[in-house]
Amino acid sequence: MSEQAPDAAEVRLNRLLDLILETAVEALGFSAATVSVRRGKDVATVGATDQRLLGVDDAQYEDGGPCVVTLDQADPVFLRDVDTDSDEAWEHFATTAAHLGVKTSLSMHIPTDTTDVAASLNLYSRSQLDLSDVRLANAYAEQLAATLQSVDAYKSTAKLATNMAEAMRSRAVIEQAKGILMADERITDEQAFQRLAALSQHANLKLRDVAHRLVEVRSQPH
Repeated sequence: MSEQAPDAAEVRLNRLLDLILETAVEALGFSAATVSVRRGKDVATVGATDQRLLGVDDAQYEDGGPCVVTLDQADPVFLRDVDTDSDEAWEHFATTAAHLGVKTSLSMHIPTDTTDVAASLNLYSRSQLDLSDVRLANAYAEQLAATLQSVDAYKSTAKLATNMAEAMRSRAVIEQAKGILMADERITDEQAFQRLAALSQHANLKLRDVAHRLVEVRSQPH
């Protein structure tokens, strides 16, 4: 079943976010950048220069990592060495960053002038960086703020945050269902995904709904 296509304002927002993030990465010497947005209780990544690092953002959301901290505080959080400089509570974030090759991270508050949407700029490097002045990233955080809170983009920002939070939950339940199939049937990650895809097509249900049903059945007491 197909998902609803993004509207023109959402497409423009995505393009602007990508442009600012790519420029920030090149100018500041990082390997990748993402934007996190919190609306209500949900925190989600609404822009990224490298989709492979979405897992680092997800781990931060679970641990309440630096990017979550900077949603509410103006001071940036710079981790020259993510492995050794991370707070003890950020163990999952540090482990995930190491697994994906991230050595240094910088999280910056994005000063959106609104109470129901908070945002942060997250910069990741695969080599260890010595950043003498983290304020160099302020200009990009301010550009992102202007982009996210412009009149025609504000509703798209909120919608995008909600959609991406739902997508993040979908990824989590799909991975959980794949893990169940891999353990039960001793098959590979790819084979487990193909099994879920086949079940989805046969039942005419979204992949996430099939995965959710499988996880629900397994979690019921026997």
